[in-house]
Amino acid sequence: MRFALTRARTVVAFTASVTALAFGASCSSGSPDSSSSSTKLSSAAEHPLTGQTKTFELTVSALDWEVAPGAIYDALGYNGTIPGPTLEVNAGDHVVIKVTNRAKEPHSVHTHVVRFPNGSDGVKNGVALPGQTSTVEWDAVFAGTFPYHDHAGTGENSGEADGIKRGLFGALVVHAPDEARAVENVVLLSDFDTSLYKHLPGVALGDAGPGTGDYRGGHQYMHTINGRAYEEWSPRFQSKVGDTVRWRVISIGQEFHTFHVHGHRWVGSDGVLTDNINLGPGTYSTFEWREDSPGSWLYHCHVPSHMEGGMVGTYVVKASAQTP
Repeated sequence: MRFALTRARTVVAFTASVTALAFGASCSSGSPDSSSSSTKLSSAAEHPLTGQTKTFELTVSALDWEVAPGAIYDALGYNGTIPGPTLEVNAGDHVVIKVTNRAKEPHSVHTHVVRFPNGSDGVKNGVALPGQTSTVEWDAVFAGTFPYHDHAGTGENSGEADGIKRGLFGALVVHAPDEARAVENVVLLSDFDTSLYKHLPGVALGDAGPGTGDYRGGHQYMHTINGRAYEEWSPRFQSKVGDTVRWRVISIGQEFHTFHVHGHRWVGSDGVLTDNINLGPGTYSTFEWREDSPGSWLYHCHVPSHMEGGMVGTYVVKASAQTP
């Protein structure tokens, strides 16, 4: 499943034409000796309110989520999918989120960086009880890529502890007005709990026999990219030589991860050339390059057990627009 943004698309409840921003990173080419220019973009600029309101409706419900063939997870999702839909807005937009809870426990939606009042925090306030709908409101005055996720309550069964590992998370993308056009890839790195699987390949779970599919070792299907695991099932991103390619990467879950792309490099927020970044739980990074490296490349977390557990995918670069 390719989970990428487009210039003009329907997003949950509205249609908008958008461009993209490299948040907290320099714009650099795929090769450090490229002649294209680099522009340092500020991650701290606060944008004025636009007077526009974007409204989204998110429904929380239980679902059997197929992480990969034979790996069925006892999950919760926003709008029936993991991750939830990408919420795209323009910097300065007022954002209204209506959360309807069709699950058995209280749930909510909480986000990062953007401005919101305490009543829209999603911990004690703005929480949807089972069978109810709650509304939270944000002012998206900072451009970038941020997570949104369940945060209802505190403790063992809270949204932060249980809702996230069950699949209640997604990406909020706030576009700056001066962004350049780019091929955009949204990546959410998450960790699943093996005790919540209903079926696992090669493993008997309670009264359920081993699931069909490929057994992949003791860490199998624990670490996912956009809710899927391994190259055959995780997102297959694509671009062509000459494209500006922007990555919006979020780590959400229990573990610390890295994000590494073979055959490519970019300038990080610290000004250092890299091909591998560190991401703790609830952190995020946006970076880009000018594509000049055709081929089929791996992207993955560089923690060996996480890669073994499924956090690996494929990025395909075509040599030109004419290449089939």
